[in-house]
Amino acid sequence: MESKGKKHRRVDNFSDILSFIKSYEFLTRSSRDIILFVRHKDGRILDANSAAVKAYQYPVKKLKSLTILDLRSPKTRSQFKKQMNAASSDGIIFETEHIRKNGEIFPVEVSSQGIKIADELILLSIVRDISERKKAQKQLLESENNLRALLDAVTESFSLIDKNGIVLAANETFANRLNVTMDKLINANVYDLFQPEVSKQRRRQAENVLHTGKPARFEDVHHGRHIDLVVYPVFDENRKVVRLAVFGVDVTQHRELEKKLETIAFTDQLTGLYNRRGFFNLATQQLQVVKRSKQKLLLFFADIDRLKWINDTFGHDEGDCALIDAAKILLQTFRSADIVSRIGGDEFAILAVNADEITIDDILNRYQIFADKLNLRKNRKYKLSISIGYSIHETDNPISLDELMAGADLSMYENKKVKSKSEM
Repeated sequence: MESKGKKHRRVDNFSDILSFIKSYEFLTRSSRDIILFVRHKDGRILDANSAAVKAYQYPVKKLKSLTILDLRSPKTRSQFKKQMNAASSDGIIFETEHIRKNGEIFPVEVSSQGIKIADELILLSIVRDISERKKAQKQLLESENNLRALLDAVTESFSLIDKNGIVLAANETFANRLNVTMDKLINANVYDLFQPEVSKQRRRQAENVLHTGKPARFEDVHHGRHIDLVVYPVFDENRKVVRLAVFGVDVTQHRELEKKLETIAFTDQLTGLYNRRGFFNLATQQLQVVKRSKQKLLLFFADIDRLKWINDTFGHDEGDCALIDAAKILLQTFRSADIVSRIGGDEFAILAVNADEITIDDILNRYQIFADKLNLRKNRKYKLSISIGYSIHETDNPISLDELMAGADLSMYENKKVKSKSEM
């Protein structure tokens, strides 16, 4: 049970970090990609899935005794610190080389993102063995005479198009992805086979490759599937780009896993509301929006009264129930578009979008109705009471999120003082 003043879950030692990671094992167990949890400060591998065990040929216990640097090929280790720091801030996707226990070096694509667990920064790295892709790319560049063998070998989608988008060659994966037969695909204009927005993006990327002679990589969404694409120029004897070779990987499962992990990182496990990190992330984005739209908004601070007394009198399980009840009341009080969060202990923060001082009384009245309804239930052991304060973001006098929170916090404590005096 978390009590007042505790801002987020503390991770006090190494075993607590491992316990936190272990609780999300169900997300990584079935993944075909290698998934590694890495401590940022020293590169220590904290956990790894079964795909990692298979790829690196080490048992899990041995992997946990290594650092991520131990898995890098010697020639790529100089890039290690730069890539670790990039992953910890904005996240990074890059290609490098890893090494197996038997000394075999293989190419990989790494998607790494930092997750702050209390005071510890953990990197979640999703690693894909791209040996087959590299092999296929090399074969294509070496000789177009090997094209048919290449088409039969690769599992990625592949198409070869001319400068106008006419499909000269393709594999079954590409045809299946477009839901057309090979006879209808060959000699068709590829841009006629996609939705308008997808077609527009692919045409723009193709024109860029034709103009620069350099490969381009991008991702689009086709019929709900995320496709990671690389477009390579194919030159004639005069070094002019005459064709384009396009490889596509369906990364939908990859993106869904990233989304699930992001949701976990932004969600308070007890109440299901946004946690402190989720609130600050979304609230910061919303403040940028209102700067452009000139909309007003309100920030509310809420604090459960006498939560320590509830814990001491009825036990911490009942205290957890009080937090859950408070979360339900706040969700009922505010709109679905508002950002409702538990930022720590018994404290909640709510950002009400497109709202101003005129709506404050309506919001507080709605809260009181739902709180009274809860407290009138039979067999209630105590009356749940929440102190609420607010601050206003004016379009003609904008202030920072920290200033908004400070104002709402002060207003909430004023409300708590008034309630305490009335009870005396």
